[in-house]
Amino acid sequence: MRISSLLVSLLFATLTIAQPNVLLVIADDLGLDPTPNYLPGPQKANMPNLEALMESGLTFDNVWADPLCSPTRSTILTGRYGFRTGVLNANAQSQLPPNEITLHRYLTNNNSPYSTSIIGKWHLNGQLPNPGYPNFMGVPYYAGLIAGAVSDYYAWNQTVNGVQTPSTDYITTTITDMAIDWIGQQDEPWFCWLAYTAPHTPFHLPPLNMHTQGALPTDQASIDTDPLPYYLAMVESLDYEMGRLLGTLSAEELANTVIIFIGDNGTDRNVIQAPYGMMQSKGTLFEGGVRVPLVIAGPGVTRAGQREAALVNSSDLFTTIAELTGEVLPTYEDSRSLVPMLTQPDLSVRECLYADIDDQTIGHASRDTRYKLISFGDGTRRFYDLVTDPYEQSNLLPGGLNAAQQTAYDRLLTGCELFASINENSGAPLSIHPNPAVDQLYLGACDAAPTPYSIRSSTGALVRSSSLTTGARPIDLGDLLPGLYTIQVGERRGRFVKE
Repeated sequence: MRISSLLVSLLFATLTIAQPNVLLVIADDLGLDPTPNYLPGPQKANMPNLEALMESGLTFDNVWADPLCSPTRSTILTGRYGFRTGVLNANAQSQLPPNEITLHRYLTNNNSPYSTSIIGKWHLNGQLPNPGYPNFMGVPYYAGLIAGAVSDYYAWNQTVNGVQTPSTDYITTTITDMAIDWIGQQDEPWFCWLAYTAPHTPFHLPPLNMHTQGALPTDQASIDTDPLPYYLAMVESLDYEMGRLLGTLSAEELANTVIIFIGDNGTDRNVIQAPYGMMQSKGTLFEGGVRVPLVIAGPGVTRAGQREAALVNSSDLFTTIAELTGEVLPTYEDSRSLVPMLTQPDLSVRECLYADIDDQTIGHASRDTRYKLISFGDGTRRFYDLVTDPYEQSNLLPGGLNAAQQTAYDRLLTGCELFASINENSGAPLSIHPNPAVDQLYLGACDAAPTPYSIRSSTGALVRSSSLTTGARPIDLGDLLPGLYTIQVGERRGRFVKE
């Protein structure tokens, strides 16, 4: 598809078109470094279709996802952080709980007129073999790859509404074909979740017409020696296929379609580019693992060609998509709608970002507009000034903090706005003191009868389950490691820090 025709169609999209279609495109393992018009990264993929979206829409500069694909997909699909859903890695803790309200369930429960689907990578089954799980979770139409990855882009199991068949077709092309077919069958407004496996490993050379990297050798030794050009070719193949899909839409339908493009986590360690290091890539809580591209273009997006510096979390796409489809949902759980930003600059929907993981890295991270705190599972912490040190080279904690840094540190340590979001959604807030705590914790008044309580770590693991009879009796924390915890008493929840 020629970039000019896509750009012209998008630029002439009107502001007040009723019930726009919504296309969410998720790239697998795409951080900022290979993405055009983002810093850093000396070698950029050629992505003319994404650049056309950037020219006609809004590009977000400070977006956090979780460091791995399943947790990020869960945050988008539920609007909830990983410690709430238990989706904290891409392995044993990657099953979406059956009682979660997915975005598709939410739209159905609210009598949305939209046809909805997920096409492409799912990876929210955990270790369940059930190919019908997306449909069970409220997705009316699912077609794609249930697993998290393929061993060969030409050999994989294709699933359509619970029925699996082996496929030898190139998966990036097939995912696009399935989306084209489903969209072509719709006669009412639609929401299509389109999740590519590209550019996830295995690194390889896509068909030559899909990229500009040339006829690279295809033997494994050559790929292993220098995987970056193969990775860039895979990124370009995704862009090519996204453009092919958009090219099948009529000018009228394209002008009535909001397109959201996001990466699901940072770049793979074997191809991440300087100044990020291998240990600051996918799977880590450093910026190279959590910071991703996000672009929104289409009807209602009047900030054509502009950039947005406000803090955005991947969970925010839940409310954003709900509002784009006609719901009034500025906030929901851990999600904040980005819709006002599409027309108005200098807005902010959140003060802090949050991400968590329980994998080879265990811990959580939070940041405000300047400072970032990483708390690891072993109790160690790192604190960075992202304005002066955007690539996290200098941990500020060993040298001591000035007054402004200490204030930011204390706020991030106690969860920033995370406490408010928990308490807003769980009845009356708990009175917790002291917070941070050292050896003991006191709660506000509880019922005279024994009241059960539970404490979970930042990764969602249950570390204490007991009962208390009065808020005046302390809870002993001596056996807990330093870190951030959630405590639930009856229907009330809150968070505290153990120092």
